Parts: sequence; C-alpha cells; structure tokens
Amino acid sequence: MSHRLPNRIGELTARDRRSGGLWVSQISMYLLWFEYLAVSPSYELARRHRAGDDVPASERPADFDTVLRVYDDLGDVQRALFRLWWKDVGLKHFGYQGSPPAVTRVAYAPHTARSVPDVTDDVARYFEEPWIEQGRQRVMLLAVPVGLPQSKINRQVKQQLARVKAERRKLVEPVVKYPLVGQRHHKDALMRYLRMTWLRSAMYRKSLWRTGAQARVSFTYSPVLDPNMPEVSVEDRYDREMLTIIASRALLRARMIAENAARGRFPTHERCQTALEFDFRELRQRIHRRNKWQEREIKRLQELHGD
Repeated sequence: MSHRLPNRIGELTARDRRSGGLWVSQISMYLLWFEYLAVSPSYELARRHRAGDDVPASERPADFDTVLRVYDDLGDVQRALFRLWWKDVGLKHFGYQGSPPAVTRVAYAPHTARSVPDVTDDVARYFEEPWIEQGRQRVMLLAVPVGLPQSKINRQVKQQLARVKAERRKLVEPVVKYPLVGQRHHKDALMRYLRMTWLRSAMYRKSLWRTGAQARVSFTYSPVLDPNMPEVSVEDRYDREMLTIIASRALLRARMIAENAARGRFPTHERCQTALEFDFRELRQRIHRRNKWQEREIKRLQELHGD
C-alpha cells in the first residue's frame, strides 16, 4: 500500500495557491482535508448514495443531510487526483477572493527642496484597489527614509507596530464557505493520525500495538518495539500497553477528524456525536481501489501529455 499523498503529477507550488482571483495560504492543509474525506465513513456513504446505491436509513448518520451538502460541494475524492480536483473544485470552495495581504508600496517621495511632494492620487489609488483586493485590512501608513540602514528601518518599523494594540494586529479573515478551524494547525500530527488509519486498514487483523509500532505513532514507544516480533518479552509489556493506548487514541482522533471533515469542519478532533465507526476491512478495500485508480489515471495523463 502506498502511503504517499496522491500528488505525483508535479509538486505543489506557490502558483497552486492562487488562481482565478482566489487564493489560500496553506494549500497542504487542504491536501490533508482531501485525504481525510477519502477515509471518512460518512463521506463514503454520501458517495454511494449519490451514485445511486441503496444505503439503508439504519446505516446513515443522523446528520446525513449535512454530509450530503458537503459532498455535493466537494465531490467524489475516490476518483480524483488532488491537483486536478483542487483546480476544478477545491479552490472554488476553500479559496478567498482577492489577493493575499501583503506589504504594499503606496507612494515614493523624492528628495526636493523646491516643493512638497503630492502623493494624494497614489494614496487614493491604494485604497481604491490593493487595499480592497487584500480584504480591507487594518494598515499603518509609514514614511520610511529609504536611505537608512536596513537594520535601523526594521527596528523602527517594529517599534511602530508595537504601539498598535495586539487585537488590532490580527488579520481580518475573508469570508469563505469552508474555513480552516482553529488557529494552530499541526500538519505533522494530522499526517501521523492519517498514516495510522491507513496502516490499521492494512493490518486490521493484527494487534493494535503492532500497527502503532509500524506507523511510528509514538516517538517514545514505537521505536523500541519491532512490529514483526513473534512474542513480546516481559520487559516489553509495559511499552506494548502504552503503545496500544496511544495507537487507540490516534485512531479515535483520526476518525473524529475525518468525520468532522465530512461535515465541513477541518482540522478538528472534537467529538462528533454522529460520527460513524471505521470498518477497517472495508476501508482497506476502498484504499486499494483508490490507489489502483490513481495509478491508472496518472499513467493515462502522462501518456496523454507525454510526461
């Protein structure tokens, strides 16, 4: 089983973050959202339902309508490559309109001893165009003597910013249909939980601690246990028990993240009361079918474009 995220037609670049007047700052987070949707039990039921399969009411989550609305927006991730899906679907629903906030040159005043520079039109143009495009952010207009040493400029700009109240130094978030949840996004942890889910689907018949060791879900306990050892020694029993607990917690968080993602909230492992359980045997088959389809699709595109 491949555990690499399916972005093998090139690598993500800065250009992938912007297109058609839309932009995002953390495209890798949406790649992870895409992958969590692919393992979500609720999202898979929505895919089957929209494909015309008979999904019994007893199998559907209580908030299935919410999942269906998200599915209708984001579509089938089982038969999609991320970069193409991102261009056609993802950016439309995750992207902010306009331009990312950036330091912008408003005007330049040359040295002159005869008159006062008139930068009125430059300032007006800034507030009529870039300021609006960047989300009408709180800004501070500074006069920077460009001849000063860079270190002195940096120090004095920091001093000016320090005078602004902390709550006013936060960016004004643009309106978007599916914003990222929370302020701190730990990509390494999200990837670790996802990897644990992938491996558990491949090792669902084996002891949970063995999956945790294989997935390296714990920095402390995974390295000291060989997932292929025939028996666990008395000395290793404590490590095995701890790794089992950590692996179980990682799977629970992965399930909550996936099920919240299917309801339009990511990344959060807050308890989702309507979350469905993982069926790891079914998930293994789903992942296998998806990987095979992606391999064929990538080969087809490479042959089509001569890559």
